[in-house]
Amino acid sequence: MPDIPSQEKEIKLADLKVAKELWPFIKPYLWMLIFSTLLIFIVTFLELLMPLFIQKAFDGFIVPVGPENGILFFGFGIDSFQTFCILFSAFIFTLFVIDFFQTLFMEYTGQKIILNLRCLLFSHMTFLPVAFYDENSSGQLVSRVAGDVENMNEMFTSILIFIFKDIILMAGILVILYTIDIKLALYLSLLVPIIVISIGLFSKILRNTFRTIRQKIAEINHSFSEAISGIKVIQTTSSRNKFMQRFETLNFEHFTAALFQIKIFSIFMPFIGFLGVLSVAIILWAGSFDVIEKSLTLGELVAFLTYMKLFFRPLRDLSEKFNLLQSALASAERIINVLNTDKAKQRTGKKRHCIDKISTLTFDQVNFSYKKNKPVLTNISFRLNEGHSIGIVGQTGSGKSSIINLITGFYPPDDGNILINNINQTSVNIKDIRNRTALVMQDPLLFSGSVRENIKPSGLNLDALRLEKALHDANCHFLFERFSGLDTMIKEGGRPLSSGQKQLVCIARALAFNPDLIIFDEATSYMDSQSEQKVHDAMKKLMKGRLSIIIAHRLSTVKECDTILLLRDGIIREQGSHHELAALKGEYYHFLKKEKI
Repeated sequence: MPDIPSQEKEIKLADLKVAKELWPFIKPYLWMLIFSTLLIFIVTFLELLMPLFIQKAFDGFIVPVGPENGILFFGFGIDSFQTFCILFSAFIFTLFVIDFFQTLFMEYTGQKIILNLRCLLFSHMTFLPVAFYDENSSGQLVSRVAGDVENMNEMFTSILIFIFKDIILMAGILVILYTIDIKLALYLSLLVPIIVISIGLFSKILRNTFRTIRQKIAEINHSFSEAISGIKVIQTTSSRNKFMQRFETLNFEHFTAALFQIKIFSIFMPFIGFLGVLSVAIILWAGSFDVIEKSLTLGELVAFLTYMKLFFRPLRDLSEKFNLLQSALASAERIINVLNTDKAKQRTGKKRHCIDKISTLTFDQVNFSYKKNKPVLTNISFRLNEGHSIGIVGQTGSGKSSIINLITGFYPPDDGNILINNINQTSVNIKDIRNRTALVMQDPLLFSGSVRENIKPSGLNLDALRLEKALHDANCHFLFERFSGLDTMIKEGGRPLSSGQKQLVCIARALAFNPDLIIFDEATSYMDSQSEQKVHDAMKKLMKGRLSIIIAHRLSTVKECDTILLLRDGIIREQGSHHELAALKGEYYHFLKKEKI
């Protein structure tokens, strides 16, 4: 599974690939884009008429010194300069109204595209395999959903539409310039290849620069997120200077990349401006001779210069928007790389076996490794029946938690079979397994919100009495004595509850879930004896009549289990009940002696 940093490599034919990958998000709003494009054509056409009004004003009213001659405009005769000014004002107002609705319509379309893109990205990430999150930091992933999507928001709502509009406007201006004076238009056309080559060159440089900038922002987010989550450790171990130095290094690297982008852009913009000034000088020099020779009217020269100014305005806009477009395309590449990451194989569908209840769980000579040629579990075999419990003990790194990852389908085994009700796990609908399995972790996780929202299983309509019973069976009396019961608000990190209290609420959540299989992963670690006793009591209530797996460091936690597995280096070294293993006087017995049980 590739991680995010390795995905920062440039995509071949990036622009075409990005456009192709973004098409599914744009397609549902195609009719809105077509309507907006139609409005763009109308606005562009009206803007192209603007210099013609100026030409008619010069040639029909200003130069002749008097309104008696009048003008003929699109077949309509206008004799009064006052009438001309009223018509011109109405033209400006119409242009404003159409441009307003076009911008509003396009902004709405862009926001809808971004809304669906952000939701799809979040949904996709919730289905990605656990291995993806093992290899990518939360800070980098947050940067995708927040920073990169917001960066693309500008592309859909302001960049693409104006780029399209400016290109149409420039093309229309070139056509009109050739109708006014072919010779002068040819002078201007000589600059077009230079402009195109310059844009292509700066495009490649800026794309790579913006890709670096977005990557550095992701690394800064990761560093900041890591520091905030470990602020107590940083302050108590005097590690502030070390973290500050690392953050300053990342920040300076981002500053350097951003500064390089500014330098490149500061060269590009003045260069485009220089081409504009140069073109005006050439046209003034050549056009003045034509006016003197009367092959060109003053109004036509003024119109030509106005169109030139209008030509270089969208060109400057393109240069500015180009800056944002390169950043947005770099973000689009990163988002597409995440969306192209294969989802976890959910093993769902009509051909899968559906189970109403988990009655047995069997491991049959299961082998597993996270990385090739580095085995974590070797030849693991055991059977767990309904109403029975298995305790798994061993030192850190012995493979205990890896068994959980296999049961819940977070990872597939390399060899061997995992059977649910004597059916191979790969043939069972994974949702049925997870919907009937509750996992109580070493670090109790509660989400921001009320206790009611935390313990109520998704999609189940449970009344307050059943929820309160779950809290009662889990020994969560403290919620009613010290807090607001089911309405107690949980903040980030489970505040204001202690570790033991959070674990009891997690057990209440498992009780409300009413699972067939319950797994405790070091559920009593880091607790005082009083809290541990309450958790043990709640665990017994939860285990009653269910399949139970208890993973623990301390043997006192598992001694009442029907079967105990002692793991070392991913291999079951001893297996049996507490009394059977104690009688063997092997590794388990030596652990008992150390704990003085």
